[in-house]
Amino acid sequence: MPSRHRPKNPTPTQSVPAAAAPRAAAGRPVSDVERDLERFAAALEESAQLDRADRQKAQQAKDDTARRAADAAAHADDLQQARRALERAVEAVRHAKQHGRGRPEADAEWKVAKARVIELETGELPSWAPKPVVEEPAAQPDDEAVADEPTSQELDDEPAAD
Repeated sequence: MPSRHRPKNPTPTQSVPAAAAPRAAAGRPVSDVERDLERFAAALEESAQLDRADRQKAQQAKDDTARRAADAAAHADDLQQARRALERAVEAVRHAKQHGRGRPEADAEWKVAKARVIELETGELPSWAPKPVVEEPAAQPDDEAVADEPTSQELDDEPAAD
């Protein structure tokens, strides 16, 4: 039968000289229990940080999935609108052919609509697509040009020519 005798743990004074033992802020030696509590608190904090990081990663993945779904829905909506515009342009071309008027405008509208559909389906604008029209802001009249023109008051003061 095995011995039931267990060796006793050495006392702190036996294992470490008093001068080399760590001391607490109060000047007394730090006990094994205090060190264990500090390690446990550090382990809890580390575990909490890992949990926070995991939650952040999961939330970011969820946000990315939602963003991708919203982008896909917006793309599908844009494609559907572009296809409707193409159908209207085709009808305009047919109408222009039947009536013999407005064919260049209808063809240009069809070309723009077809290029938009192809761009949305393939991701690239076709080489034959018309360049987008950049609208410039309306030109503002110069202050000098306005000053040279007679005002409505001056026009009223002049005698009417017979």
